[in-house]
Amino acid sequence: MALQSKMNFSRLDVRLILKHILGWGLFIAYEVSFIRFTVGAFSPLQNYICYYGLNIVLFYFNAHVLLSFTIKSKKSYLLIPVMILLEMLAYLFFKYILDYFLAFPPDAIPSQIVYIKKLLVPNIYRGLYLLVFSTLYWSVLRVISFRKRVHETETVQLITLKEKAELERNLAEAMNAYLQQQINPHLLFNTLTFIHNTYYKYSRKASQCVLLLVEIMRFTIDDVNFNGKTSLDKEIEQIQNFIELNQLRFDYKLYIDFHAEGDFEAHQIIPLILLTLTENIFKHGNLKKDKAKLHISVNEQHELNFVSWNLKKHQSEAKRLRSIGIKNIIKRLEYSYKHKYSLNIKDEEDSYGLELRMQL
Repeated sequence: MALQSKMNFSRLDVRLILKHILGWGLFIAYEVSFIRFTVGAFSPLQNYICYYGLNIVLFYFNAHVLLSFTIKSKKSYLLIPVMILLEMLAYLFFKYILDYFLAFPPDAIPSQIVYIKKLLVPNIYRGLYLLVFSTLYWSVLRVISFRKRVHETETVQLITLKEKAELERNLAEAMNAYLQQQINPHLLFNTLTFIHNTYYKYSRKASQCVLLLVEIMRFTIDDVNFNGKTSLDKEIEQIQNFIELNQLRFDYKLYIDFHAEGDFEAHQIIPLILLTLTENIFKHGNLKKDKAKLHISVNEQHELNFVSWNLKKHQSEAKRLRSIGIKNIIKRLEYSYKHKYSLNIKDEEDSYGLELRMQL
């Protein structure tokens, strides 16, 4: 794309240069032909090259250098007339040099007084003539450039409006999806609550499982503050609910040493970090034999310490690889607590240990 744009730009430059050459060629041919038919004589080729070279330099210097730079000044209304006057004097000086060497034979060079009377006024007229057309040329370029900038600005505005409309549409779709996702869980909550209330008389154990599940699910959806964090004591509460729920799920006793200590109400944490780590204990751990360990504490330096240890269940390697909970936790910790946490994992053949330290 960039190469194609560069090629198009080069083609445009060549075409523009050819147009200028053609324009100057027609202008010079017209003047030379007019002088030939009125005066009846041609000047030497080097005279045309020097005189028209000076005229062309004046034309482009005035348009592309003098006017283009002085117009940017805050006092351009004063600077432009002064610079044009100096430019005109420079043109007359170089014109005098050319006339001195080219317009007269070496043995017939006129005095300065004669030169002034004979050629000064025509030279001034010639210089003003070129400056007027150069200024008109510069003005046309300014108008074209202004219209191009206006077009580009309008194009950018249209693109911005289009992108804004797409963002608003995407936001509306996301909001609808979010509201729908809110409706679906709350419908599930209401249904689970109904099941709990209905079957509480017949199986308090099953009803208690349903109630604990509702509390955990409600926490995962609702209990998040504007900063994306939740109260640490609520996360600890759901860990307790999760442990109780798993105790009720099985006919045998689960051995786990759970201990929580610290001022959890005074701290916040991104949700589901500790709950996911706790879930891994029950998902991959063997809690029938030795006690699994789960200790959570917060010290006075606002540092959270989460320590867990458990024996491993017998699982296939493929099933172990399917677990992405730890990877997701590390990504979330990197995003929210970069350089403020440490996660040490001791994955042995028969046991699994983990220690998470976080500065809250």
